[in-house]
Amino acid sequence: MKKLLAVGLAAALLLAFYAAWQTGLLGRLSNHEELVSSMRQSGVRGPLICIGIQFLQVVFFMVPGEITQIAAGYVFGAWLGLLYSVIGIMLGSAFDFAFARTVGQPVVRKILGERTLERVDAALSTQRGRSALFVLFLIPGMPKDAMSYGAGLTKIGLGEFVAISGLGRLPALLFSTMIGDQLYDRNYTAVAIIVVVGALVTLGFYLYQKRRTAT
Repeated sequence: MKKLLAVGLAAALLLAFYAAWQTGLLGRLSNHEELVSSMRQSGVRGPLICIGIQFLQVVFFMVPGEITQIAAGYVFGAWLGLLYSVIGIMLGSAFDFAFARTVGQPVVRKILGERTLERVDAALSTQRGRSALFVLFLIPGMPKDAMSYGAGLTKIGLGEFVAISGLGRLPALLFSTMIGDQLYDRNYTAVAIIVVVGALVTLGFYLYQKRRTAT
């Protein structure tokens, strides 16, 4: 029964990817104007569409997450954009995790590639595996959505994974929605300050981690 479910889920994901590619949905997820237009719906439709877009971006991890997050901040402001993004991204991360746990390593290896899978395995094989996972999600530029699939192959529980990945993602998410918020107001000075602060924080964290691993 489990093997049948795994095959069904793998087939469903592949069909969803093919449909998203054929209909141009993947292209629209990378287009700021299309995203903004989709989210600007009246009533509850706008927030629900925003949550759905963030969910899809995590499941189809080849789409840059920063684009959808900046669009959320542009339409809803920094804090509401952050809230809707967190909900969608956490749902997507939980789906990736549960999907990987159900279908197993051979399918996930084909989806992610050997390098990303080895990266996650190496990080979680240490005694500080959970701390390492948090750090991986905290560092900008890491393949966080792909790692959600990889984490599903580990012994960590779903609830614990969602908490760790959510906290790790939070700073970068806030930076993205703040940038979107300031872009809406055409406050380019504030955008530049946010980008510089984010770069300095990232550099400082990188140097700290490098020094920590060297000692």
